[in-house]
Amino acid sequence: MLKCINKYLALFLVFIILGGCASAIVGGVATVGLATVQERSVKDAAIDLKLELQLQEALFRSNTEKLFVNVDIHIIEQRVLLVGNVSSQELRDQAARIAWEISPKIKDVLNEITIGKNASLVSEAKDARISLSLSGLLIADTEISDINFSHSVSKQVIYLIGIASNDKELNKVIHHARTVKGVKKVISHIMLKNDKRRL
Repeated sequence: MLKCINKYLALFLVFIILGGCASAIVGGVATVGLATVQERSVKDAAIDLKLELQLQEALFRSNTEKLFVNVDIHIIEQRVLLVGNVSSQELRDQAARIAWEISPKIKDVLNEITIGKNASLVSEAKDARISLSLSGLLIADTEISDINFSHSVSKQVIYLIGIASNDKELNKVIHHARTVKGVKKVISHIMLKNDKRRL
């Protein structure tokens, strides 16, 4: 239920942003402002925002209840991370296919969607607590530029994506994730700043 409410709020913003001049405000001001302190370029940040909105809309139009509500999206430098839980392999594959098809700019789709029963309210509450705890740890650590990282939590597994300036920062982010109470596993898709795949 918590995830469902958040998803519909996100969709509301998607339609507002894609609908008109608000895109210029969000894409041109907020994104640029954030990108100035990010490892990714201003251009990449703007592209990522546009792709994320397009993918959210595509999942909604394809299957609102089974894909849009159950799949979280994070995009950094056109690398798409899909996290969530669906009821079948067909839905899992469909989400990845939609991600690949929204734009030729997509470089990679990291499909971490699991297959199984929907998470209980208790499990969703645990995930929310873990996510908030990790966000707090990353923000509080002065040796980590938290804006360069995103994460999702599904069934107490943390999925990380982002760009670390060096090995020390990378290891600290993963360490914080592993030390959050209740975490079962940490899966990292974080790249180093000098990773050749970023070129």
